[in-house]
Amino acid sequence: MSSHPRPTGPILSLGISALLAACGGGEQLSDTDGTDSAATTLASATTTATVGESTGDPTEDGAFEDEREIVLRLNDAPVPPLALKLNREQAAELFGESAKEILLVEVDSSPLLFNALNEITNACGDKWKLDSPNPQHDCSLSALGQTFKGPDNTWQTSPEYALVRLLTMTPANSKVKGTSIEGMQELADLLKIGGGFAQILSESLGVPRTQPFVPTADLVKAIQMDLLATHPAIGGDGTLLPVTLYDALYDLATLSERFGPAGDHPGLLDPDFTTKSVVLSPEFSMNVSASSNLRLLDGADLSSTGLKGYLSAVVDVTPPTYDDELEFDFSDPEKFKIEGVVEDPLVDMRFWVYEHPTFVKSCVGDDACKQNLPTNKELVKQKWPGTSWAINSWLAEHLIVRAASIRYAERVFNKCYELLWVCSADVTIGPAGDHPNNPKGWSVFDVVFNLGNPPKDQYVWELLSEVAQVALHTPPSGDIPEGKANVAFTLSDIPIGISGAAIAEAARPFLQEQAPKLSDLLLGDYWKNNDPVDFYYRRGADGVPYLFFVEPEDLAPGAAYNYSRPGFYTCPALEDSCKVSAKELAGAGDTAHEKLRLDAGETVLYARDDGGDTYRLRAIVPPTPDPTEITLRVSKKSG
Repeated sequence: MSSHPRPTGPILSLGISALLAACGGGEQLSDTDGTDSAATTLASATTTATVGESTGDPTEDGAFEDEREIVLRLNDAPVPPLALKLNREQAAELFGESAKEILLVEVDSSPLLFNALNEITNACGDKWKLDSPNPQHDCSLSALGQTFKGPDNTWQTSPEYALVRLLTMTPANSKVKGTSIEGMQELADLLKIGGGFAQILSESLGVPRTQPFVPTADLVKAIQMDLLATHPAIGGDGTLLPVTLYDALYDLATLSERFGPAGDHPGLLDPDFTTKSVVLSPEFSMNVSASSNLRLLDGADLSSTGLKGYLSAVVDVTPPTYDDELEFDFSDPEKFKIEGVVEDPLVDMRFWVYEHPTFVKSCVGDDACKQNLPTNKELVKQKWPGTSWAINSWLAEHLIVRAASIRYAERVFNKCYELLWVCSADVTIGPAGDHPNNPKGWSVFDVVFNLGNPPKDQYVWELLSEVAQVALHTPPSGDIPEGKANVAFTLSDIPIGISGAAIAEAARPFLQEQAPKLSDLLLGDYWKNNDPVDFYYRRGADGVPYLFFVEPEDLAPGAAYNYSRPGFYTCPALEDSCKVSAKELAGAGDTAHEKLRLDAGETVLYARDDGGDTYRLRAIVPPTPDPTEITLRVSKKSG
């Protein structure tokens, strides 16, 4: 059990203290005399033995002190349910730091990434969508674009604009100067081969002239796979962002740190910028009702003067776990309801991506490069270190090549572009034309006389990665050195992509899965007022009363368990042959405790306490089908 401090202050008004008073301690009850019986029975682990007279003669088992008498009763009064109605401040006070461990919801990252990337893509206007070689960017048109600042304090020289330029590059406005395909562009545009370079690109890649080379959907998948899934706080396949109760209570400000740098991973959020989203409105309330498994039990502390003791214990007979203080049913709207979640939550965040410190080269001109695939990552690292698939996956170059590979993994194309009725440029991607055995996505540019120094054979996504890297470092107004094109976008009012009602509903299964943790958090310190009893009287799962000998789980956390011979015996020497209690009793619903069922009559037993003293117990059970109380006459062995 945990040792969380019991809530104080305003939380006491929520009913926790009342529940503990009903279940865990309180006033001792006065005992009454027990009644003797003519018959004596004794229950063991597998049989029930009936003895005609008495199971032992207290005058013949050694020297024992005078008997003391107590009555152990079953407290069958219904335990009131725990009912909580918490506003934001009360929830924060009650759960405290533990709220960080309570998963509230997993948010689909796709809508958030789509919304963020669309905001970034259009930060400098939307004229890039025209069929024109000039994208006509103007970053002063948007609040986001106005935050772009390069070395000369203008957006034109900023790495953020360079990335926008890359994201908005289409066949119509493509600029490939400084890349291995530059000569082919010059040749095609000069001689109007195939309608010009833009048309060749559009046809060979299967991309309309005015659409980006890499669609947003593929870039979202790449970010999920390579940036989010590799972050320790996210993991999985990156499609789900875990949001804790603590995150929600503090307007997601905690995400800047949780999704920021972690070890070698640069993170996806700038920790110096406070992420903010008002998810919970001022009308927020969390209404929870749970039934209690705590029961107030009568027990015996053999070494104490009064003998009688009390303890609260977990009597849990509800699967799948059997040690919960509380039973929650978060699927029942009458027992759990979250109200006051903002219907369309927005988020402010600073999203960043780091690049590799040096230019990431492609694997080209060698048939062995056909093995240069993300599925062969170890081979790639050995044979082609420094290429896209060999670097850390969260870096910009890896994200770009991943997105392009998703888009063109199945691409197959072949066309011969003629000049004066002569095939002057044959473009093949995948198994087609004169290259039927090439893998999908593998590009071959056959240009007559190698005019324009065409690109060497390679995967098309490697070629696009080269184009992207050059574009990222050569914005129109000045070059950006390698390793200095790290980008950070301060985004405001980005739709999270999940409604308030959906958040409230989605929380149910996550909270149900964590029900044991919540139970322990709320009532895990129920043991604080327990008496140090040696055994107690309680019902089993079958409703039958048993004597339960204490186990370590009944003690305070960390308390020493000093019982050398736990259980009940029929001889004062406590030999194994006369042990009559057992941990395994059919129907009892418990396998942790030594326990014994007593039938009507008188049974003589022996037990040893945690001080090492032996006691004789004369247990007298009234002749009733459901003995709700029994009398014990206890005497300590002398010497």
